[in-house]
Amino acid sequence: MKNKIRIFTYLPNPRIWKALIAADLTKVKLDIRADKPKNLSNWLWDFDARPLKEKPINDNLLIKGTKGFSNVLSKTKKFLTLNPYGNVPVAFNSSGSIGIFESNSILRLVARIGENEINLYGRNNFIKSRIDSFLDTSLVFGCTTQPYLLALSSKKKISKSIILEAEKAYMLYMNGIETSLSLNKTKFIISNQLSIADICLFGEFFQFSIYSKRKPKNSNKNWFDIVKKHKNKYKYTHNLLNKLCKNKTFKKIANNTLKNYKYND
Repeated sequence: MKNKIRIFTYLPNPRIWKALIAADLTKVKLDIRADKPKNLSNWLWDFDARPLKEKPINDNLLIKGTKGFSNVLSKTKKFLTLNPYGNVPVAFNSSGSIGIFESNSILRLVARIGENEINLYGRNNFIKSRIDSFLDTSLVFGCTTQPYLLALSSKKKISKSIILEAEKAYMLYMNGIETSLSLNKTKFIISNQLSIADICLFGEFFQFSIYSKRKPKNSNKNWFDIVKKHKNKYKYTHNLLNKLCKNKTFKKIANNTLKNYKYND
């Protein structure tokens, strides 16, 4: 059987856990091509992504990396045609004629392909759109907090305003999840059945949590662990996250990374 979806990404990457978890639950076959972020400058960014030394080609453009990639990157014209924003993670159909970018869109793709096996994307259009509301909110959260996460890996001192902006975005995001769980009294965000809204929360929360847990490289008296500070405010949300961590599929995908980053310490 041909691979239905090919994904090019960096690892570890909790945002790509979303697609990996959904694929495992729905038995969708994935072809993952990945490396550590610092190594991706040694790759050809293409549908047929691979280390440059394996099979370099002339049809590529040298582009200064963005969003955490500081080196010059080799991207083919085909890659940019299929993925005009030029970032990873990115997914492709098996023939390499269609590109899908942004982790939530890749998550939706997996759920749509696998929906005959298990319905992760809701039973009707209103439920699907409610799920989309949570996914869109998570995208805003990820965009707002990205400057903070990137600043933590920089040698420059982090300003107090960036820290407080990240804290504000975190609380806004978590307040909505907590309100939904506490008022609706459901086992999961949308209903008593797991959906991609829960999978998205899992990926976005841990993307923020494991990277924001790192202390700045530059000593900074303004820094604090945002997740730890507010943990007691979000009882329902953390109960859900703990339940997902114990789920066989979620554990298989995420456990090694969480251990490496000493999430539970």
